[in-house]
Amino acid sequence: MSDKRFSYASTGLVRAEARHVRSSPRKVRLVLEDIRGRSVLDARRQLLFSPRDAAKDVELVLRSAVTNAEVNHGLSPDDLVVHAAYANEGFTIKRFKPRARGRASRIRKRTSHIVILLRSTTGEIIVQAGATEAAAAPKKASSDGTRAKRVAASKQAQGAEVETAAATAAEEAVAEAAAEAAPAKPKRAAKPKVEGDAPAAKPKRAAKPKAEGDAPAAKPKRAAKPKAEGDAEKKPPPRPRTPKKTDDGEKA
Repeated sequence: MSDKRFSYASTGLVRAEARHVRSSPRKVRLVLEDIRGRSVLDARRQLLFSPRDAAKDVELVLRSAVTNAEVNHGLSPDDLVVHAAYANEGFTIKRFKPRARGRASRIRKRTSHIVILLRSTTGEIIVQAGATEAAAAPKKASSDGTRAKRVAASKQAQGAEVETAAATAAEEAVAEAAAEAAPAKPKRAAKPKVEGDAPAAKPKRAAKPKAEGDAPAAKPKRAAKPKAEGDAEKKPPPRPRTPKKTDDGEKA
């Protein structure tokens, strides 16, 4: 966003600005020192191979300034030089980080406003093919009646669309009425069935008779194994009972 009091006619400089960039002014100024006084081509080359992260934001502002000079004022990018480049302090975002013993340390995330000014080395305005007619020719007066003509043409086109839609709806209504008035097509009579045409019932399959020998023989039961006299379970001898002692020490 450029300042309204700043104009190319009064200063001969083309201005571009980026506000609230998430980088501290100190880091941005280290990059701006490398491009100040250089041509646009050298400045872009310097920013392209710069190892600092702030070079990306500065390159965007430089590209915006070159576009303003080329489109709005018809200047050639090859004749532009970085006249001035500076960074102002913006607002500071405050955050907190937990520390030991329940304390907190403050984190300051600083922002900056980057401004770049370009000037032409030739000092002449070169109107290119890409320049807009609004920049090359003076603005026309707003009272020439062009807006009224556009409004009238729009209303006329809208009225034509409404008439076309009404005609289409009328044609559809006539077609529907004609379709309803037409006699209904008689249904085709069903073909009578002949008695012989009925499918014969499929006879059931006769059950196969079972022979007497086919019956499964009963499985003989397994004979119980006779127990020997010595195999009888022997009961354990009774456990001797321990006599209880009374408080006097006598056996109960």
